[in-house]
Amino acid sequence: MHVDAKNILAVDTSSRLLSVAIRAKEGSVFEVNLEGTPRHSEQLIDLIEEGLKRLKLEKRELDQFLWALGPGSFTGLRIGLAVLKGFHLGLKKESRGASSLDLIALGTGLVQGRLAVCVDARRQHIYAAVYDFKNGSIHKVLKDSLLSFNELLRKVGRVTFFTGDALPTYGDILRKRLGKKALFLKPAFWYPRALFLIQLLDS
Repeated sequence: MHVDAKNILAVDTSSRLLSVAIRAKEGSVFEVNLEGTPRHSEQLIDLIEEGLKRLKLEKRELDQFLWALGPGSFTGLRIGLAVLKGFHLGLKKESRGASSLDLIALGTGLVQGRLAVCVDARRQHIYAAVYDFKNGSIHKVLKDSLLSFNELLRKVGRVTFFTGDALPTYGDILRKRLGKKALFLKPAFWYPRALFLIQLLDS
């Protein structure tokens, strides 16, 4: 066990995928990702308690809380952050946050090429971020932005992998406008997973 190892709780409530991960000091991991109609307010606490039970941890033994900060569902984020506030104030442990778009990017497993993460913001807009992968390293070339479809096209410019839940709405027109330059990842890679919060922030 590393001398700086921590018991870490990580949560993302920004999308229709409710994602909870807990890593214990000795390295064992609990992860659950529930996809479907969001019921975050009903399920989140139960999932956290289930994870703690499986890892034989008490809430007071948690050392750090990692929370995804969106962009995404306002209702889901509000619920998640309310739970985080309760943990933070009650246990007085370190809390950190990161972009949900970054989690999606990490979760794709890409090692080479350009990636556009596109989340449906409704009202004909897209939450987007763009990343370049080279030899397994990742560089964010467009920070989290709220864009129209045409603005997104201007930010891309070359062969690009696309992921995110905006694809059902904008996928056909992306293919029409970009042709072979648009490469779509499967739905399994569209949503943020809390496990990647631990990878991103616990370094």
